[in-house]
Amino acid sequence: MRYLAGFKGNMAMFSSSTGYGQFKRLLRHLLFWIAYYLYDGPISSIIEADPLSRIVIAGIAMPVKIAATYFTLYLMTTAYHDKSRPVRFYAYLLASIIFFGFMQRVVSYHLIYPKYYPQALDVPVWYLPKVIIETFGVYSVVAIVVVLHVGKQWYSSQQEKQQLKNDKLEAELKLLKAQIHPHFLFNTLNNLYSLTVTRSEKAPEIVHKLSELLSYMLHDSNKTIVPLQKEIDYIENYITLEKIRYEDRLDVSLNVFNAISHIQIAPLLILPFVENSFKHGFSNDIGKVWVNIDILISDNQLIIKVENSKSQSPSAYTTEALGGIGLANVRKRLELIYKDRYELNIINEETYLVILKIKISENELPGN
Repeated sequence: MRYLAGFKGNMAMFSSSTGYGQFKRLLRHLLFWIAYYLYDGPISSIIEADPLSRIVIAGIAMPVKIAATYFTLYLMTTAYHDKSRPVRFYAYLLASIIFFGFMQRVVSYHLIYPKYYPQALDVPVWYLPKVIIETFGVYSVVAIVVVLHVGKQWYSSQQEKQQLKNDKLEAELKLLKAQIHPHFLFNTLNNLYSLTVTRSEKAPEIVHKLSELLSYMLHDSNKTIVPLQKEIDYIENYITLEKIRYEDRLDVSLNVFNAISHIQIAPLLILPFVENSFKHGFSNDIGKVWVNIDILISDNQLIIKVENSKSQSPSAYTTEALGGIGLANVRKRLELIYKDRYELNIINEETYLVILKIKISENELPGN
């Protein structure tokens, strides 16, 4: 009884669906049964000696087939939601097959045979071979519907899984991008603080440049991709900010070797590398720091190189120091966004060199 109660619950849940979704579902079912009837009746009647009889017989046989089909579907739905009793499911399924097979035999025996096949009345209604034939006739269409139903459920399940995967990816990316903002602000405000303590005249200019950077972070960083030129403009503003702070101690070269007007890139990907080069390029035992940034396109790849001088102090470039929030963050973002399309190499020798290669599609190349 408990199993049947669950079955009734599923029936109620299905019937309570309202609105456009229910209309579409009913329309699909109606069109299927119309198509099946046309095939089983009018179309198949073409090869019959008495086409009209075939059309009528197909109509008489339809109700049992429809009932068997929907009972089987909802039986499957109930079993799906209650996997703890598989034996009961198969018992109900077997009982329903026997029941609907015999019901079709009764319909044929009393409504079809007397008028169209009177010779078939020579054997009793419970004659097993005839019951089996009728059962196959009913469950051939049930099998078709079940296959279509399972296929649709599988497709919907795959779509839901993909949507969940996309939602999770989007949430992770938003979290990672959100981490960049406070990290960047922390470093920049530290710089601003040091200048205000010394009452430097450069402080107002830093505030102005910082506002420009924040404008990009607020309006463009939430996009999936941005023009590479915008990202470069952002980096140039950041470099200007650092030059104000370090004056002659900093020598920065930013080189773009190809036309990049058609290239798109995930926002705030380059900043962590540039920021890292400034952060670790300066230390107590080095006077002047140089940073070289190259951006080029080669062999369908966007190549970004960031190289900087470094202190010779062994403790200045430890593994922990080289990582930091920024680089750990960008590694995760690269893996989420580009997966197999990127290559990141970090070389820590005489200088500190970061090489990022991202494969770009043909329609992202300049001139296309």
